[in-house]
Amino acid sequence: MSHERRLARVSLLAIPEVMVSTLMGLYDVLNSLPLLATYGGVLPSRRLLEVEIVAPKAGSMSTASGLPLTAHKSIDQIETSDIVIIPSVMVAGGEWRRGRYPEPVKWLLKLHASGAQLCSTCSGVLLLAETGLLDGKDATIHWIYAPTFRRNFPKVRLRLDQPLIVTGERKRKSM
Repeated sequence: MSHERRLARVSLLAIPEVMVSTLMGLYDVLNSLPLLATYGGVLPSRRLLEVEIVAPKAGSMSTASGLPLTAHKSIDQIETSDIVIIPSVMVAGGEWRRGRYPEPVKWLLKLHASGAQLCSTCSGVLLLAETGLLDGKDATIHWIYAPTFRRNFPKVRLRLDQPLIVTGERKRKSM
């Protein structure tokens, strides 16, 4: 019997407002973990994560800064994921408009229902809040987005004093 663990699937969700620096930083770090194993043997040398960039449509897309990006897969091609991360977004005028991304919101809800952990970095929480999963819970965001967040998501307790918040029910899954 093999004791090999399967790779955990990490889906980085890109929408047109995504900040490439955050997205690619996450992609780079998560894919580089085995390289760090050579520094002191703290981390395992084998790959533990399958990291991919997903978007509403696969292929080339423009980002917040205008820098082109290639999404590996479309959200329609991803039926399951262990972790979904929504990177920071840069929205015009600092004003989030609800309802612009109904398909990614439905996709996030579907993956969450099947056990995926949903995460966001900074302003990526704007899209995560659209799922309704943060209603009645704490969240944080960069202070510049606080007014639009509060207008759009009054049921979420915004905690600007906290740089990192873990919220919701957590179930540890074996991978």
